Amino acid sequence: MAASFDDKAAENWTRLSSGQIEEALHSHVRFIERRPGGQRALFAFHDLEETDFSHRNLCDAEFSGAKLQRARLTDAKLRMAVLFAADLRAANLDGADLSRADLRGACFRGAEMNKANLSNADMRDATVAVYDKRHTLLAGSFGDPRTDFACVQARSADLSDARFGAALVVRADFTDAIMRGVNFKGADLRNANFTGAVLEGADLAGAKLHNATLQAAVLTGANLRGASFAGADITDAVLDPEMLGRNELSNAIRTEYATHSDAALGDMLALHGIWVDSQGVKGSRAMLARADLSGRRLEGAKLVMAVLSGVKLGRANLTRALLTMGNLEMADLRGAVLVDADLRGANLRRAHLGDADFSRAKLGALRQVGGGRLDFQSNFERAKFTRARLCGASLRGANLTGADFSGADLSRADLQNAVLDDANFAGANLQGANLAEASVKGTKGLTARAA
Repeated sequence: MAASFDDKAAENWTRLSSGQIEEALHSHVRFIERRPGGQRALFAFHDLEETDFSHRNLCDAEFSGAKLQRARLTDAKLRMAVLFAADLRAANLDGADLSRADLRGACFRGAEMNKANLSNADMRDATVAVYDKRHTLLAGSFGDPRTDFACVQARSADLSDARFGAALVVRADFTDAIMRGVNFKGADLRNANFTGAVLEGADLAGAKLHNATLQAAVLTGANLRGASFAGADITDAVLDPEMLGRNELSNAIRTEYATHSDAALGDMLALHGIWVDSQGVKGSRAMLARADLSGRRLEGAKLVMAVLSGVKLGRANLTRALLTMGNLEMADLRGAVLVDADLRGANLRRAHLGDADFSRAKLGALRQVGGGRLDFQSNFERAKFTRARLCGASLRGANLTGADFSGADLSRADLQNAVLDDANFAGANLQGANLAEASVKGTKGLTARAA
């Protein structure tokens, strides 16, 4: 355990009855609301193993050195709480708000923190001197002062601007987490999973990322100086162009993109058109997975059912393009122009769509296809639409689970019957948008009026 106290300190842990805990929690709420009789919850050096704090308001509460192993803190409010050197091994903090909390030296080994908010939390090294009532020094320092985040499950968590420093974060799961500006300087991130995570502007200087998984992660603006990516998987990750030649990434597993001349691409599109028109009898399907088509002019291109997974189409012109039922999973379309394009029934799971222009584009479900009159839902699960233009676009019936629309323009967009669960609309323009019968469970940034 990181930052554990010695046996003498253990003698001072206090165990409360359930009634005493409940009384302290009610008094704490009065304290937060500034009502008479309120008192801040002071649980420092308390034994609270397996205590159920789910959904409780514990903002500003004091838990320094507390034993919270296997405690239940799901959806608890712990904003600015002090959990300095607390033991939260195997605790459940799913959905908890730990923003701006003091977590220095705490042990979260094996804890569940899925969808938790740890923005601006402090998880740097801990240093403390603890005395008893007789002023005898109990612990002048820790055997290991690092915060222990090993094996933590923090899928889809918000760790923006969190400060980890040299924390132990091996085998942690940050799949689809938002980690803009996070400080991992000198951290041990070996075998950690950052699939689909947003690490824009992250400080990874000197960090150990051996065998880490960063597939489809966003690393633009990140500081990689002195970091070790030996064996790390960065396939389909979004990187600044100048990062690709850095020594730090020389031993990483990365995407090898295919290149095609304009003539070769034209022949491929012609054969694909024949394949579509003949229902697969003639011609050949366009297989452009992980091809670099950045900046290409593809106005009106017919790419129905084309294989474009992991393709680079940044700044490409796809105005009026037909991408119906195409596979663009983890594709990079940042800054691309898709005005009036047709992407009904397409798969753009974890695609990078920041700053792209989808004005009046068709992104919804494809209805009544073939003799069986089948419907095909378009899939934009975890897609990143940051600052994208979707004015007047149709996303009716689309799967947009966990999609990031922060700063996007969705004015007059049709989102009727869309699945928007866990999507992020922070700073988005939803003026005139149609959200009738849309599923909005866990959605962030939607005003009551917009919803």
